[in-house]
Amino acid sequence: MSLLTVQGLTKVYSGLTAVSAVDFSVQAGSITALIGPNGAGKTTCFNLIAGATRCTAGRVTFDGQDITGLTPEQACERGIARTFQIVRPLTGMSVLENVVVGALLREHSVAAAERQAMAVLERIGLGAKAHASASALALPERKLLELAKALATRPRLLMLDEVMAGLRPTEADGIAQVLRDLNADGLTILLIEHVMRVVMAVAQTIVVLHHGEKIAEGEPGRIVNDPKVIECYFGAGVPATMEAAP
Repeated sequence: MSLLTVQGLTKVYSGLTAVSAVDFSVQAGSITALIGPNGAGKTTCFNLIAGATRCTAGRVTFDGQDITGLTPEQACERGIARTFQIVRPLTGMSVLENVVVGALLREHSVAAAERQAMAVLERIGLGAKAHASASALALPERKLLELAKALATRPRLLMLDEVMAGLRPTEADGIAQVLRDLNADGLTILLIEHVMRVVMAVAQTIVVLHHGEKIAEGEPGRIVNDPKVIECYFGAGVPATMEAAP
């Protein structure tokens, strides 16, 4: 069953088409990866789905309901949470306080929000840093904090925009395991990612964009051997093999 369906999604900026008639779906309980070269339209798609940008044409359906044109706040209330490429924690607050902000979407008291936030931090391995200043975190910890802030809203669909960017392989593998664990608990995940080793390890379905258009969609084994994908994303002549993360 599709939790998210995107139909004919299009965004035009002053004559420049950033996304053109893109169709894809995200199955409930799956991990789906949206990949493509820089400038392919991946983040624009995220912005259109999450309500940060209004689409020129097309439709976004979530859990059978048309959510096209909702604001980010309304989309989040429906159960869609997203992270951003550039992490921006509230640096004047503690790690726990950052996550409490997200938890207050569902909780009606600060005490309940704090309990929810602490549970999320413990869940992803950041519990020991709960009372540290967010400004003191290293990059991998900031990435986890960004994830925790989204999870605190209790989403049904978690949208992750390059959560592995800038991390060492072991750090990326650690976050990949967190994502697998969250997915095993039933959370549906849609991620943009350039770390293909991780994509191949965690995603059940891959959607490929190029110049704002979808050129392929399917399971990882098929996508990595698709000639169009190899040419536009990996470069012509690159062997169609990928090593999966442990």
